[in-house]
Amino acid sequence: MILDMHDICKDYQMGKASVLHVLKHVSLTVNEGDYIAIMGPSGSGKSTLMNIIGCLDVPTSGIYNLQGNNIGKCSDNQLAELRNKYIGFVFQSFHLMPRMTALDNVALPLLFAGVRKSERRRRAAEALAIVGLEDRMNHHPDQLSGGQNQRVAIARAIVGKPKLLLADEPTGALDSSSGKQVMELFKQLHESGATIIMITHDANIASHAKTVYHIFDGVLTDAS
Repeated sequence: MILDMHDICKDYQMGKASVLHVLKHVSLTVNEGDYIAIMGPSGSGKSTLMNIIGCLDVPTSGIYNLQGNNIGKCSDNQLAELRNKYIGFVFQSFHLMPRMTALDNVALPLLFAGVRKSERRRRAAEALAIVGLEDRMNHHPDQLSGGQNQRVAIARAIVGKPKLLLADEPTGALDSSSGKQVMELFKQLHESGATIIMITHDANIASHAKTVYHIFDGVLTDAS
């Protein structure tokens, strides 16, 4: 088991007298090798759930265990360590550093992990080869297409060999052709053993996953 969420709630105080209940008693278990999509419309709570899964936020109540760590009891520094150790993020807008090459962008998480430079560059080159960009290592983001930039972002997500790939609308900024290529890459990564959670509003994207959950008004439905 990679993560286990039980009875997770997330509330936000709206002024002195009002509370917004964004997540309502959400439970989710993810095992090694799962390929899961969490699908919901804007305002459904899926982004809040992603932030909690990714240790970017903590629940108001309930228990979230990630690799044996109770997230609700972790400090900000501990959460940052867990993110870097266990989770690879893929975002809709890539979040690449514009003045850095593809190789250096991919190597960045290893810098934060304290990996020496020669090893960082070797592992980053390997990750770029996995996503088919070994011939673009020295290109900057503005020299690459949107699909290529997303593949760089995926290489960055997998370079640290995380337990979990967490993808937020990974094709949202891409044309249909580039989107198909990215989804094929996720399929290949899953077949090679990656555990993936994908957050999306798109039924076509969700259909690539092996298991689909729906979230609406903060309530997560049973898997289909």
